[in-house]
Amino acid sequence: MKLSKIGLYFNTARFLRPIQVFNRVQRRFVQTAQESNSAPAERKRSKDHVKFIDKPSSILKDNQFRFLNDKRAVPSQASWNDKSIPKLWLYNLHYHDGLNCAATSDELKRGVIERWIAENPVGLGNGWEPYPLSLRIVNWIKWLLNGNEPVEGMLQSLASQAHSLAPQLEYHLLGNHLFANAKALVFAGCFFEGGMAAKWLQRGLKILREEIPEQFLEDGAHFELSTTYHATLTEDSLDIVNILRGYGQNIPASWMDTVRKAVVWQIAMTRPDGQPPLFNDAAYGISPSLAEIKAYARRLKIAGVEPEVCEPLTDLASSGYFRYDGENYSFFGDAGQIGPDYIPGHAHCDMLNFELFACGQPVIVDTGISSYEVCDRRRRERSTAAHNTVQVCDVEQSEIWSAFRVARRAKIIQRDVDQNAVAAAYKNYNSTYVHRRQFDFGLQQILLTDSVQCKNQNSPAAARFHAHPGLDLSVEGTRVMVGPISFEFKGAIKIQLVPYEYASEFNRLISSTCMEVIFVQHMETRILV
Repeated sequence: MKLSKIGLYFNTARFLRPIQVFNRVQRRFVQTAQESNSAPAERKRSKDHVKFIDKPSSILKDNQFRFLNDKRAVPSQASWNDKSIPKLWLYNLHYHDGLNCAATSDELKRGVIERWIAENPVGLGNGWEPYPLSLRIVNWIKWLLNGNEPVEGMLQSLASQAHSLAPQLEYHLLGNHLFANAKALVFAGCFFEGGMAAKWLQRGLKILREEIPEQFLEDGAHFELSTTYHATLTEDSLDIVNILRGYGQNIPASWMDTVRKAVVWQIAMTRPDGQPPLFNDAAYGISPSLAEIKAYARRLKIAGVEPEVCEPLTDLASSGYFRYDGENYSFFGDAGQIGPDYIPGHAHCDMLNFELFACGQPVIVDTGISSYEVCDRRRRERSTAAHNTVQVCDVEQSEIWSAFRVARRAKIIQRDVDQNAVAAAYKNYNSTYVHRRQFDFGLQQILLTDSVQCKNQNSPAAARFHAHPGLDLSVEGTRVMVGPISFEFKGAIKIQLVPYEYASEFNRLISSTCMEVIFVQHMETRILV
């Protein structure tokens, strides 16, 4: 093995928690496939649940499905684990989110459940891995709670799935995966009664007591710092409140406060058009919208999720994000750390990145993600060049590699917030350079001041600004018009318009244009809205 590869592994592994390392070893020796001889009896509910969030249509026909903008046939038993199909698509196939789509016929839904039971024996394939297990357990129980009669063998299969999940909880990953595991145990433990169900429920609740304060920051953000994963984890939290209430379980007041803060954070991090900025691993179409989250919170009668009118600058200090609302624009900035040290898999090289929504439309956008496969596209979408920040000599902010790995990391070394300004700086992973950016806001203009310090003070730096598709760009000297918005660059050596591909959804690329501005040491960008 090359020394460079050894260094990547070492600098990735040294941030892990001991339990992650131990669990990776332990998983090799744990028997996970556990078939239930009979299903436990169903527990009687003390009250009806409120309506869950409806899911997009994904079941097209008996053997046709659409996930992540990719329609495929699943004609045979082997198709459930076809290695030629991307892993994430197969995972979605096993989640069964489509059971909770009101637009899909009951006949199709029942057929999918029957096929899954018949063609996925206990312990065989993707469907019995802990994450798909967790999501499917929850989706099956939601479907049953909505008044549907179980398919033949469904309750026994459901019990087998909970039995199989319990010994393979994802402590090697932690984060949103462990949260999903705990949620599934709570759902199974509430739905069934008896000694085993009680153990599932207590174990799930114990994990949540540890993970809720760990995974949700003081400002309400989910700690992996993805806007769309945050929405998913907020829905998970609302689901947990919903199921516990239905079965008469006590809910700690601190959990309710966490849910409230999570909803408020999502409100702050949503553009006027209802979409979030695509910070870190984020994509549209994979998580509930703000409108859906707010409606669900109202159904659950969660108080305090409509924040009072606040100052133009909203500082989300724990997560590092901030928002500024001018007269005709909303600006979203990232001045936070890469994420939790021990789970940076969804992190990007995007420190001091931003999105700008102005004049009723998105203007400058994050480039998004289209794939989770180990490929050049995935590396490019996580790279510094894919974000609206500064890069020096083509060196990355953090040492990203593979699909979800980060070795050495950039660090925020300054973060100051004033009434109408934010100043922040980071040092890149190998201390090649320090980038400082100040954001100064007015009612109709924004001033970005970038400065770079590096060993060779004459090193060229590139500031990039990715325009939303459909906007016309034109260069006039040191000024660039982006639709109706003017960008004026003071200190620019070269301004060029380069093509890029916008990936607001998985497996969907749209051609657009990036402003790439070359400077040395210092540049000012004035944005007139």
